[in-house]
Formats: sequence, C-alpha cells, structure tokens
Amino acid sequence: MNAMGFIRGYLSKNCSNEDFMILVGEGIEQQLKEWDEAYEVNIMKFKDYVFVVKNGATCYEVFISESLLAELQEQSPFSLDQKIWLDLEGQGLEIVMGYGDYLMKVLGRE
Repeated sequence: MNAMGFIRGYLSKNCSNEDFMILVGEGIEQQLKEWDEAYEVNIMKFKDYVFVVKNGATCYEVFISESLLAELQEQSPFSLDQKIWLDLEGQGLEIVMGYGDYLMKVLGRE
C-alpha cells in the first residue's frame, strides 16, 4: 500500500479525532488485507478507543485514550498509525514489509 503524505497531513489537521481514528483504521485494515483477506479491524469507543484486529481466532487490542489520540494526531500525520502498528507488533503481529511505501513512512523500516 502506498501512503499519500500530503493528503494525510491535511486530514490530520482538519478531521475530528474520531474521524481521524476511523481513517487510520481503514488504512491499517487495507494494509492487513493485502497480507491476508481474513483480517478485520473494529474500532470501539468507550471511555477510550479500543482498536481491535482479528484474523480468525487471533485477536489483538490497542487502547488509545482521547487525550493520546489528540496528541498523536497533532504530532504528525502518521504518529497514530505508528503507535498502533508498534503495539500490534509487540503483541505478536508479524509486520510484512514490501507492500508499497506506507509502512516505510510509518515505521521507518525497509
């Protein structure tokens, strides 16, 4: 998947926090589905946001407070993506590089 930094920068500055979270979730789901169509992303809002990635019986969860979401959204266009990907990787999700430049921009890896 390829990332459009200019567009993402504009959206990070002009979307509400919730809309930005959904936008990021859609991008992450798109990347995951390039690896395996069975991946699903769900975002739930309780006191905090719960970002859930499922692939069959395997489930990963990332919790993000409203204040952290606002901070990451303000910090840079891909800071929220980076936080989610690193948390998912820390829980055992294997990140597969080589599908466009999106993950290189987010994680700074090749």
